[in-house]
Amino acid sequence: MRPNFQGQKPEAALQRAYEFLSVGKQKDALQALHDLIKDRRHKQWTQTYEQIMLLYIELCVNLRNSALAKDGLYQYKIITQQVSVKSLETVLEKFLQLAEQKALEAQKHSIEKIEEIDDLDVADVPENLLLLSVSGAVAQDRMDRTVLSPWLRFLWDAYRNCLDLLRNNVYVENLYHQIARQSFAFCTKYQRRNEFRKLCEMLRQHLVQIQKAQQSTALHPIRLSNTESLGHMLETRLIQFDTAINMDLWQEAFKSAEDLHSFMQLGKEKDKKIIRPTSYANYYDKISLVFWKGGNTLFHAASLLQRFCIFKDMRRQFTGEEAMDQATRVLLATLCIPEGAESASMLAKHLDIEEQHSANIRILSSLLRLPITPSRSGILKEIVRLNIPEMASPAAYALYKCVETEFNPLRTAANVQMHLSNIEKLGHLEYSQYAEPVKSVVTARILKQLSSLYETISLTRLHKLIPFYEVVELEHRLVNVCKQQSLKARVDHRSECIRFGHMGIAFANDLESEVDTNTSEVVKARSHLAQIYNQLSQFDTKQRNVMQEKLKRQIFIYQNQKDADFERILARRKRIELYKETNEQVKREKLQKEQAQANKQEEQRRREELKKLQEENKENERRRKLNEQEEIQRKLQSEKLKKYQAHPFFQQLVKEHGEAIFDKVDPDKLIREKRIRFDAERREQQTKLQNLEKKYDHTVRAFHLEEMALWKQLSDERQRIYPGLHEAYETKRIEKAVKERELSFEKYAYLVSAKEGAKEFMRSVIQSHAEEFKEQQAAWKQRVEEARNKALKDRAERRKEQRKKEAREAEQQQAAQAQTQKAKEQRQTQQPQKPREVEQQQTPQTQQQPKKAKEDEQQQQAAQSQQQPQKSKYVPPSMRK
Repeated sequence: MRPNFQGQKPEAALQRAYEFLSVGKQKDALQALHDLIKDRRHKQWTQTYEQIMLLYIELCVNLRNSALAKDGLYQYKIITQQVSVKSLETVLEKFLQLAEQKALEAQKHSIEKIEEIDDLDVADVPENLLLLSVSGAVAQDRMDRTVLSPWLRFLWDAYRNCLDLLRNNVYVENLYHQIARQSFAFCTKYQRRNEFRKLCEMLRQHLVQIQKAQQSTALHPIRLSNTESLGHMLETRLIQFDTAINMDLWQEAFKSAEDLHSFMQLGKEKDKKIIRPTSYANYYDKISLVFWKGGNTLFHAASLLQRFCIFKDMRRQFTGEEAMDQATRVLLATLCIPEGAESASMLAKHLDIEEQHSANIRILSSLLRLPITPSRSGILKEIVRLNIPEMASPAAYALYKCVETEFNPLRTAANVQMHLSNIEKLGHLEYSQYAEPVKSVVTARILKQLSSLYETISLTRLHKLIPFYEVVELEHRLVNVCKQQSLKARVDHRSECIRFGHMGIAFANDLESEVDTNTSEVVKARSHLAQIYNQLSQFDTKQRNVMQEKLKRQIFIYQNQKDADFERILARRKRIELYKETNEQVKREKLQKEQAQANKQEEQRRREELKKLQEENKENERRRKLNEQEEIQRKLQSEKLKKYQAHPFFQQLVKEHGEAIFDKVDPDKLIREKRIRFDAERREQQTKLQNLEKKYDHTVRAFHLEEMALWKQLSDERQRIYPGLHEAYETKRIEKAVKERELSFEKYAYLVSAKEGAKEFMRSVIQSHAEEFKEQQAAWKQRVEEARNKALKDRAERRKEQRKKEAREAEQQQAAQAQTQKAKEQRQTQQPQKPREVEQQQTPQTQQQPKKAKEDEQQQQAAQSQQQPQKSKYVPPSMRK
């Protein structure tokens, strides 16, 4: 049974822990320190406590016990959060340092283990080859799971417990953000994607708790109105954003961008100077990468434009290579935006989710602090206003002029290819990523321009005009452009050509966005109007009559179907309204549940705080009573000391320990202990004398000497014989193992050869007895049913006989009771009347007569019960043997 060391002083507990460690008992040392930390009587911080905690966390790390580490750190936080925050920081930093060191050692040990067995001259053993074929993992992965994974799990638990311990406390706010940044570095170093997601979610939950605690009465909460706290949170979220991008977790990066934007807005409301322009520039640079990875070229260009504007406002002389580089990136990103990127797709329009698309666009615009939704034309006008094309590199400016200002579909693709080659020669990797999107946009523009010039064009010529893609890929591009309703075309594979169609009146409104000051666009609009005029002029009278007949037929159909259509539309409207009401009701219920849950959590938190205050009050009251008792004990001890000064042992105790010993220990106890010790010493002296007499027994000594010679002779004989016996045994064992192995191979070959025959024999036996088995099964079911019916019938007859017997017994019992009552009444009537004096004299005798009558009646009932037959107990057939 483990001893309980609660109640001892911290110095004594630390000394006992070192004693346990000196004999290699780390678990006992850890438990001794844990008992001290959990003790409620020691809640005042001293320097010894810091030494205890440093040893405690070292033992927790060595034993990889995260639960005890969390409990101990929580208790230490309660002691130090108002007295010595520096000590808490020291302990936590030491804890994380030890955990990280163990993880590094485990990683190094895992690599060394692989290097020990990684000998290229030795072939792989069959066991390793079989394990590789089954698991599909290499040796390093298996070794990491065995050696490294437990320590990584412990290190992750350490980070998580520390963050959960330090949340929403203004005294340890700096330490909280420091550990959060170390956690991000841990996730990046070991590529822990799942842990990074959990870490981000944990930080968001902590932020929600901080926001809820703004109006509550929590102890030492973090105030979001404090600019220093906002600065720490903003810096932590920036590191989180960078970590998500470095780990290619783009969804978490977008969520981090939303968190970062909310902090920026909050910081701007509190103090505009808290967020520096460089932070905004870094934010726009990172979020532009997120938009690019998400395929949103519109907001990618908008974010780069915002970053360019910030740099231009920061620096009065924004020129040179940096300005040209940023202007080139903005210009190329803008050229990558396809036409109509800001509007909803046809699929969104058909699915009636345009509102959701608009809401998403508004959210993305708010992330970039844009008052309106960006568009391609708007961004082009803005870059022209800021003179960005002239600031960009000459190759990018030439590409811009070729794409946006020139109308030359026969040479546009070749010119674009040349300009892109010149841009790649600049040596910037960021520019090369825009090549494919620019080619896609240029392809769509060339196809639209060709549709205004030609009605038919061969596939071979089109491939020469647009050499970016193969013929199949070019057809896919054409189909995508037609899906966007930018042009109308049909691929004729029989003639190997493309036939462009007329957009018609339905798409004439799209030309409002196309018509510009550009002369080519004006010519395009004029040719389009001329085509519409030619189509309208071709209608003759016959076609007009056909259209009138068709119109009459449609009017007739409408007159017949309008009531049904009206009812259908009305029913659909009712369904939509019912759906909206149901959806609103569900939202209200969900909101109520969330509010109730929040209220419940708030009430739980208040109850916990109240319970904690009550426990503290009880602890203070207990300490006060303990101090009073100690004072009373001290007074009693001083009185006893005066009384025992004349005792014979008193002077001896004073010489040994001094008078100060009586201030700590009871004098009675000391004197008793001294007397007991004196008696023990006397008995020990007597025992030593007796042992001394036995020690010099010469006879025993002589026996021992003779035995030593015999044992030596026996040992020499065994050393001579045993090696030969061992060799013979090993030879027999090896021969037996070889024979068993050969026999096993023979049995295996025999069984393998007989395997298919055995299977065929079993299959034939089962098929031959299938009908017999079914017949026996049916016969067995019939026998079971007959036995069941017979048992039910027998049980009914037995119950009927039992009821008859019970009725007869009840009648006999009633008759016996009637006879007894009649005899009692006759005895009472035959008793003579006696005088009062005689009656008084016979009173004791008459008092005994009712008792005798009662005893006689009980004896008669017992005799009748013995004469009556016992009731039969029913035993079901299943219990009978």
